[in-house]
Amino acid sequence: MQLSGLELAAILKAGNAMVNADGKTTKEELAVLFHELENFNVPAEQIPGLLVIADQMEVPTMFKTLSDLDVKEKKYVCGYLAAIMASDGIDDSEVKLWKLICTLAKFPKMVVGEALEFWGAH
Repeated sequence: MQLSGLELAAILKAGNAMVNADGKTTKEELAVLFHELENFNVPAEQIPGLLVIADQMEVPTMFKTLSDLDVKEKKYVCGYLAAIMASDGIDDSEVKLWKLICTLAKFPKMVVGEALEFWGAH
C-alpha cells in the first residue's frame, strides 16, 4: 500500500482524534498511532513535518482525503483506528467517534472485530 504524505497526515489526524476521544492519552494508544509511520517507512526526519501537517489539516480536508482512499485502504484505516481504540480498552466515546469517522469518510461497513482482523492481516 502506497500512501501520499497528505493521506498519511489525514490518517494521523483521525488517529490522534481517536487517541483523545476518551480524554486520556496512554502509551499504548501512542504506540499504535506511531506504528503506522514505521509501517509506511516514514523517515524519522520527516515525522515532525508530517505531524504539523496533520495538526493543521482542516477536518473537512481530512474527511475528503480519507473518503478518496480505495476500499482496501479504507478498511486498513478503519482497522487502524479500531486498534488505537482497543489498545487501552474500548470506551463508549471512542466507539462513537470511530463510527462517525467511518461514516463520514465513507468507509465500508465493518464491526470492530472485522476491522481489527483486516488491519492485523495487512
